[in-house]
Amino acid sequence: MGFLFGTKKPNAPWSKYYSDDAMNINVPDESVFSYFEKKALGYGNTNCIDYYGNKVSYNELLSKIDLCAKGLYDAGVRKGDVVTVCLPNTIEGIISFFAINKIGGVVNFIHPASSENELKDSLNETNSRVLMLIDTNYIKVKNIEKDIKVCKVILVSVYGYVPFVIKLRRPFEEKIKIDLSQNNSMYVWWNTFLIRAKKLHVDNYISDGGKDMDAIILHSGGTTGTPKGVVLTNGNLIAFVESAIIGQSYLVENDTCLALMPIFHGFGIVHSVLYPLCIGMNVILRPKFDVKEYCNMIVKYRPQILMGVPSLFESLLVEWKNSDFKLDFLKCILVGGDVLNDDLRNRINRFLKKRGADIKVCAGYGLSEAVCGVSLGDPKENRDDAIGIPLPGIYVGIFDSNGKEVPYGEVGEICVCGPTVMRGYYNNQEETDLVLRVHKDGNIWLHTGDAGSMDEDGFIKYSSRIKRMIISSGYNIYPNMIEKLIESHPSVAKCTVVGIPHKRKMEVPKAYIILKKDKSRKELLIMDFKNLCKKNLPKYSWPFEYAFVDELPKTRVGKVDFKKLQEGNKEE
Repeated sequence: MGFLFGTKKPNAPWSKYYSDDAMNINVPDESVFSYFEKKALGYGNTNCIDYYGNKVSYNELLSKIDLCAKGLYDAGVRKGDVVTVCLPNTIEGIISFFAINKIGGVVNFIHPASSENELKDSLNETNSRVLMLIDTNYIKVKNIEKDIKVCKVILVSVYGYVPFVIKLRRPFEEKIKIDLSQNNSMYVWWNTFLIRAKKLHVDNYISDGGKDMDAIILHSGGTTGTPKGVVLTNGNLIAFVESAIIGQSYLVENDTCLALMPIFHGFGIVHSVLYPLCIGMNVILRPKFDVKEYCNMIVKYRPQILMGVPSLFESLLVEWKNSDFKLDFLKCILVGGDVLNDDLRNRINRFLKKRGADIKVCAGYGLSEAVCGVSLGDPKENRDDAIGIPLPGIYVGIFDSNGKEVPYGEVGEICVCGPTVMRGYYNNQEETDLVLRVHKDGNIWLHTGDAGSMDEDGFIKYSSRIKRMIISSGYNIYPNMIEKLIESHPSVAKCTVVGIPHKRKMEVPKAYIILKKDKSRKELLIMDFKNLCKKNLPKYSWPFEYAFVDELPKTRVGKVDFKKLQEGNKEE
């Protein structure tokens, strides 16, 4: 049964590009794992994941998922329970995602660079009893273990599935040394966890969860810039896959995808992993981005699709400058997570043409609240000034502040309707009600907080962010979190953070600070602020620059003029 509309189906001028069946995608009433398993069984011993040369087949992946699911069930995880996954792109991360879903659990993805306080808050808010943790964060959890309710921490190393020969010849970072012999049963290494699972005799551990059950929690700033957990259901994720199968029909079984976007982000787990695996692709997995390695991987694996944020492709163009290899194997380059400006778009397209690729760079638009995929351009006939048309089965409308749809070509708020729209924010009905609104047509519309317009063919143009959230290299940064932290310092009267241009990262945060005392100690105070941010914030959100001011510019109604602060900064 498909998504149920209200009293009136939304307008869809882009529907002429799809068939009637495509516009009414079917979302089966089952779990993500069940949906994936049916497809994976058909691919059998075909390779699905390549991790530094360690190739895992679909059958092997299903076997490891089952072991992990049994182990988690034995650890006390039941239908509806939240399991926190704090891992980079590793095979263990993929196995965990499917295994948690298989027993009806909810995956709470958090960034491995999260601070101790962020880990503690997320674990406690979701009442997580089990934590899948990258070993580099072991000390962070040890420091807070008395303040959390977690009963089992499963430690994962990026070395876990790296072949021995590769370990010998690669300059990996020094392996984390953790001695668990003196610790309690709270911690266990991944391999030990799976070995124990083999000996278990567990029954009834597979969930009968349907499409309306919660599947994952992603983290987003919502409309106000305050971090929130975005709850996506099985149906949301399956709906996106079904939509992408039609919208990206040029990708087929045995094609290759380089999965560089992090799995703790919707762009990574859904676009780079779940969708490719469901259509029989081979996913090349790496835990972190290294531009030289990435370039070598493109030459070696000859992938059909590359996905990433604009800053990634900025780095690639610099690295590729003096190379001469062909890119005629590419079917699509998808850029999302941030604005693709005209200059970068043109440079990528010139490079593709020069290297024999018969495609143009494809800009997409999405947000966590709609599975990070709303609209997509066509790699063959893409309109350079647009972010594509809505994917099949997904509806987009441009509305004014009164909830009235604006005429074609006029700017308003981009709103989304359809089966990929989230269930809501985790334990936050107030914020949920702000963004999920029932319009006069009887449909629930997601208000994105982004401004844009649509033409008569349904092509969308992005104008600007209404919300204040900063996007740096594809990561969401919440200004009010940085402001509140710096304002906790006794010398600070007021702090305002805005995004300023950066050549590679597109935007970085800059903190404007009004002091109430110690005005002669500015250099020492900056060190205080840096240490404060280092302890409480992930590295990507640390202010790039600090500025001391006597007053902040104001608008006519007395609010801080963020735009004026941003206009005073040149590109770094």
